[in-house]
Amino acid sequence: MPSLRDYLEFKQGKLAKLAEHLRQSDTPAIPLQVTARVAGGSGVRPVQIREFTLVTDSGDGLAGYNLGPTSPELLLASLASCLAHTYLIVATQHNITYDRLEVRVAAEIDFRGILEIEGAPSIAPYNLHYTAQIESPASDAELAAVQQAVEQLCPIFLAVTQPLPVTGEVVRLTS
Repeated sequence: MPSLRDYLEFKQGKLAKLAEHLRQSDTPAIPLQVTARVAGGSGVRPVQIREFTLVTDSGDGLAGYNLGPTSPELLLASLASCLAHTYLIVATQHNITYDRLEVRVAAEIDFRGILEIEGAPSIAPYNLHYTAQIESPASDAELAAVQQAVEQLCPIFLAVTQPLPVTGEVVRLTS
């Protein structure tokens, strides 16, 4: 089985080809779209992402059946995955190798806010913290430079840490 070092070498070649393609084209931004539908009387929320379906749900306290992760957990999963991927990309750009990489993200959430209980703290997850566990021959200074680059380049890290306007609308459906 190929090692993480082997994968980084493979990824470096793919990223070099992509960078060259992007330098030579007027490629517009790639549109992203995700759809969540509430499933009948269960309240389960299947989420469609391209050809993938993820089932999201709540625990018993919020009338869920615990059939999948909650939305705040998916936010943390998205952040962890994006950080890990960005650590890989930055490693290839800085000629750093890893033997192992694992990113853990933790936070807290207080549901009193979503239930509009007076005096409740923030509704959003808070105390977000990530830990990148890396086994690598790179020096501490090199890994610190990688972390700095990751935090400047990771799309989900930036979306969570910088204000990001979101617009919305309600469209009435008729039966």
